[in-house]
Amino acid sequence: MKIGFDVTWFQSVNASGGVYQYALRLMRALVDHTDASVIAITGDAGCSLPGLDDRKKFRVVNLKNDSLMKFVAREGLDIIHSPVQYFPNLTFSVPMVSTLHDLQHIHFPEFFSKEELDKRAILYKQSAVFAERVVVSFQHVKDDIVAHYGIPADKIDVCSLGMDRPKPPDEAVVRAAQKQHNVKAPYLFYSANTWRHKNHLGLIKAFDILRKRHVGNISLVCTGQKTPDYFPVIEEEIKKLGLDEFVKFTGYISEADVRSLLKGASLAVIPTLYEAGSFPLIEAMALEVPVICSNVTSLPDTIGDERFVFDPANAESIAGKMAAMLNDEKLRAENIVNSKKMVSGFGWEKAAGRFVESYEKAVEGFAKREDTAALREKMRSYEIISAELNLRLRSDTNALLNSLSWKLTAPLRTALSLLKR
Repeated sequence: MKIGFDVTWFQSVNASGGVYQYALRLMRALVDHTDASVIAITGDAGCSLPGLDDRKKFRVVNLKNDSLMKFVAREGLDIIHSPVQYFPNLTFSVPMVSTLHDLQHIHFPEFFSKEELDKRAILYKQSAVFAERVVVSFQHVKDDIVAHYGIPADKIDVCSLGMDRPKPPDEAVVRAAQKQHNVKAPYLFYSANTWRHKNHLGLIKAFDILRKRHVGNISLVCTGQKTPDYFPVIEEEIKKLGLDEFVKFTGYISEADVRSLLKGASLAVIPTLYEAGSFPLIEAMALEVPVICSNVTSLPDTIGDERFVFDPANAESIAGKMAAMLNDEKLRAENIVNSKKMVSGFGWEKAAGRFVESYEKAVEGFAKREDTAALREKMRSYEIISAELNLRLRSDTNALLNSLSWKLTAPLRTALSLLKR
């Protein structure tokens, strides 16, 4: 199978957070653990794809001014997967698969502007309608999509991510990263872009309590993009609490440096208010760094022990858990043993196969498509998505069919001919 990954939305500095990591790791896993080959479809911004340069079954190709349909035909793709929550580009020539990471905007609308809420309401739902299959990482996300979007449950595949155990950086590499970023031990560590739901404010308030009541000689290091719309609020809180000297935000840094700073931390803390799944949590567990996390969504199941979770809305709860982990060596050792046990089941060997199974379902369903009503709904979604992305789309179905020159199966041709009447 030849899979196209639409990553035209990648930023040149790759500061796209968890979705970027999802796409990168999934592409690596598919070429390493399955028979599939992958083409990363990039846009004008370009992108960095560490760890994929030497893969024989992987290529990067720029979409340039081509339509996705022409690109698919030229490259001989069997399927398109959009690992972001909507389709930046559309085609009817091959089945398209969408990953919907979460419906956070429904649970926490206050974290989003009206413009962003409107955009998500349109693009997320209509992309799920248009997709041949919808992929999610966790059952709770599937349940949300069924409940709020009315997407049939049998169209949604739960494909959990796997993990290749990272090679721990040695002490010299850790010290070099600490020196480069002016980080001094001991410190707590959190890696996340400064979006509201990542709960940096709650962590900083808990850190203030920790220093005043429990552990004074400790600092806090946060990596990730400093988002311009919210980071100033975080800075203001740091100044108000007098923590300027003890809290450091590095901004976006390389994946290798993030891993080195994580390995050198006394404790990793994941205080997010909402998370479909957490790469920072899994990576801390894999690197055997003591780690605690919020008791929300999938995180308690990931860490697998209630002793290591807290209420992210309660700064006292976070501070108390941090203090216990820093002061109790036995608890820290048990935390690491628990992490080793949990990550043993996170391998990519089976996980990558589940994605291929979803792709095969998409190809099979696309080839057998005879449902005129479903096709009509897909056509409507195509138009809505295109309009939202400021694309020009002819409204006349007959002209649209002639202009796109789709590669259609016989049943799909029959269904489309009915729509033209």
